Amino acid sequence: MGSIDLNSLSADDLKQLMANAERTLRERHQQRVQSLRKEAEELASLLNVSIAELFGLEKSSKLANKKLPAKYVNPADASQTWSGRGKRPHWLADALARGESLSSFEV
Repeated sequence: MGSIDLNSLSADDLKQLMANAERTLRERHQQRVQSLRKEAEELASLLNVSIAELFGLEKSSKLANKKLPAKYVNPADASQTWSGRGKRPHWLADALARGESLSSFEV
């Protein structure tokens, strides 16, 4: 690689050189990432697995497919229940806003 006499360049030339070098580095990084992604996809395809499985990215929660038992029930409609996880249902949030206690809805 030829050497560049940086002392002979103006401030604008140096800024342009730096901008070009940074752009080239970003482009090379993106090309490398794309190349590695393609290799990973090909390997996953050969193994008949997804990319997520290949890298262990799939979340497998023990509770993911398991319905939790109800902890709270709507006294006005027993079909409306809440396990205590996630966002509170509207019927419960409204009742709590009216000043009722959470324990009055326990199963």
